[in-house]
Amino acid sequence: MPQTVKFAWKDSQTAWQYSTGVCLHGHTMHSEECLSFLPRYLHQAPGVSQILSGYERGPRRVDFARAYWTPPLSPASALRLERKQIENMGLRALVSLTDHDNIEAGLSLQVAADPRDVPISVEWTVPYERSIFHLGIHNLPPATARDLMSTFAAFTAAPNELMLPGILRELARNPDVLIVLNHPFWLEEGIEQADHDRALARILRECIEWLHAFELNGTRLWKENRKVVELASEWERPLISGGDRHACEPSACINLTNGSSFAEFVHEVRGGLSVPYFMPHYREPMTLRILEAVWEILRPYPGYPGRERWTDRIFYRGEDGKARPLSEVWRARTPWVLTAPLDAATGVLQLLTAPGLRAAMRHVFAERGEMLP
Repeated sequence: MPQTVKFAWKDSQTAWQYSTGVCLHGHTMHSEECLSFLPRYLHQAPGVSQILSGYERGPRRVDFARAYWTPPLSPASALRLERKQIENMGLRALVSLTDHDNIEAGLSLQVAADPRDVPISVEWTVPYERSIFHLGIHNLPPATARDLMSTFAAFTAAPNELMLPGILRELARNPDVLIVLNHPFWLEEGIEQADHDRALARILRECIEWLHAFELNGTRLWKENRKVVELASEWERPLISGGDRHACEPSACINLTNGSSFAEFVHEVRGGLSVPYFMPHYREPMTLRILEAVWEILRPYPGYPGRERWTDRIFYRGEDGKARPLSEVWRARTPWVLTAPLDAATGVLQLLTAPGLRAAMRHVFAERGEMLP
């Protein structure tokens, strides 16, 4: 299958040939991002490592697998952000928000927005053999969306590889539903490369019939996306864009289409027609983009009551199974060993990503950048 991938810095006139831009794979405050990876980095810091070990082994042991952070943007804010970027290109905007195992963003937006423009979608976590995959399930039928989510949740909690083809088959019976294999080569924390490779080979053998497209991801390096291009060619599946936005940078990769609704776009992709379009900021050094994202995740948001501080947006699940924000867990006993470094880091990141220093930082990080098309 011939693949069409466009780049704003090479094909600046391309967008004029289309009427609509599609943003897929964006996260909001309803996504739970596990913090199990954090100790691996904190233990590399002298002093912090010893104190952290005390938290991990002490009488009030901290289990980072129970902790998670949530992206700062509400569904409405995320929708405005993505729409603005696309509409500034002179295109109509279709936006599919895909929180992890949660459809509240799409359900809430459909109360006021046109359902044809803002589908109910999800990024489904799929444990498979000894690895984990993420499937973008776009445009779920409103009448059965919650029932389908119950099916997804049951599989995630007690995975059985033999059941997955049947679930995907039933989903794909609806011609308006789009199933995307998101970032196929991304490794979850703790997953071994060999295990992931074996699982990827099997899921493609057994489920390819119902995987409609493979994702080119706007937050992944081009060397990884290039492997996705090769994979899509091998399995004769179209490529599709995925912004994978967690903070406040709009999607670095969108799709171009002449479809007038999300369902029409789905029909095009399932028919083999897809035009991913990398935005100019994909060329920014990835390190600089990550630093900006971290600043956006940690900085205060005065306009979001109850979620102003980063301690309001990071949660810990207690022995009773209930998740509470750190601001409630800690109250007046805030551990400075964790908060002081993060507060200091926030100030440094604000300085490094300020407009006055951005050009200099871009030059510094560009020297370590990878080659793009």
